[in-house]
Amino acid sequence: MTEFQGELTFGRTRLPFKVPHGALSVNVTGSTVTKRFLYAAVYDAKDQYRGKALFEKANKSLCFKPERSGFGAIDGDVMEGEWYLDLYNMDAEFRPKRAIQYRIWIDFDQEQNHEELLTEKVVGTDHRIHFDYSKLLKSESHWYRGDLHAHTRLSDGHNSLSAAKQIVESQKLDFFFFTEHNICQPGLPVSESCLFLPGIEVTTDLGHFNVHGPECMLDLRNVELTSQRVIEAGMQLARAEQSSISINHPMMKPWHWQYPQLLLEQISTFEVCCDPTWPTSPQATESALRVLNEMWNCGHRVAAIGGSDSHLEPHERNPKAMEPSIYGDPATFVFSHGLSGEGILSGLRNGQVYIERRCGLSFDINNHQLLPGADSSGEPLSYRIAVQDTQLSYLAECIVDGELVATMMLGSEPKMMKVDSDYHWCRVDIRRAQTREFEGCINAVYNGTKPTFKAPKVRSWGELIERLN
Repeated sequence: MTEFQGELTFGRTRLPFKVPHGALSVNVTGSTVTKRFLYAAVYDAKDQYRGKALFEKANKSLCFKPERSGFGAIDGDVMEGEWYLDLYNMDAEFRPKRAIQYRIWIDFDQEQNHEELLTEKVVGTDHRIHFDYSKLLKSESHWYRGDLHAHTRLSDGHNSLSAAKQIVESQKLDFFFFTEHNICQPGLPVSESCLFLPGIEVTTDLGHFNVHGPECMLDLRNVELTSQRVIEAGMQLARAEQSSISINHPMMKPWHWQYPQLLLEQISTFEVCCDPTWPTSPQATESALRVLNEMWNCGHRVAAIGGSDSHLEPHERNPKAMEPSIYGDPATFVFSHGLSGEGILSGLRNGQVYIERRCGLSFDINNHQLLPGADSSGEPLSYRIAVQDTQLSYLAECIVDGELVATMMLGSEPKMMKVDSDYHWCRVDIRRAQTREFEGCINAVYNGTKPTFKAPKVRSWGELIERLN
């Protein structure tokens, strides 16, 4: 057995170790003294990527084998020679630096208890994502329900991969993205009912963003470990006309977005509702909606989405919460011609999206002639809206160019809401009637004849926030 003990204040360190001839497996186990983020990436004797995990206070292991490697690891030859483990401490770029104390031990041919779960291998030893985005799980053209932001034990979540699959299927989600902190899940569960898709949450001290459908995983070996450089490297993971980039929990301190150089044209979605059971989520949602209003007023067509950002097991609760933080709350619905990676990502990029928590929302715009995200060319709008949940009361708020212009109560029978032609954009928010808590929204329809959508008034996040302030 090889053992390492040490501390890492900030940046990276490399720990080489020898794999003996004839070894059948390599087991890398690590823990930290305090609950901090210590990333650990393993490379074999041919400098091939073999896996990555976020080490925390509890022991966490990566097990490498020719076949059926453990959670977070990539199958491949257990070749003799010098392998290495790269450790990264990216926490505290702008705060007092505190060392992460760690203990890591490496042994060989030890029996490990692994999950019996059928997975599709999607990350290669070259860091690239190998996934068939064209494959159809379902052929119907309609709204598909999913979750765009979630975690497992591979980063800082509490659920195993098999537990996550069971929860997702019990929630009746059609699609699901695992978005681990700076890690891509190397193997995605195979399911007959839910399409599991590659994703990553690029995580820095200046904010977090998701790349849905990345071209490759994040390789930090030659990247300066500053927020700016990691953000730039993360943006390069997106593939043109395939991927979708989302700013996560943009107004939820201390994880809010603080990188002013972000070009708004780089993003297609904006997470307005993140883990609604977190104590500060309602306030952060209202702030995010105000920012979104200004983004649209400035001519950027970016879709509002939700994300459970769930880290917990179903029986656990966030502080002061009475209900679980669970995958699918909130759900993001995407309109797609068939359930495929291509269809879901295209719907996200084009704003064919609405959000809800539990109300059972149904609607159409102009008798099914328009979808959210569409260019209406300024024609009058007519919404028919209903909700199926009877345990709570709900209302719809019509938001035109950032102003509330109409409110109506909702029920199981569709009700009409009309908007005249004099608008730049129109969105409908759904709220819980008694508390006015955000329940969801129907994304904007745009009047593309307006000059603002041809020549946006601002280019960057910093310019947008300056206007708001």
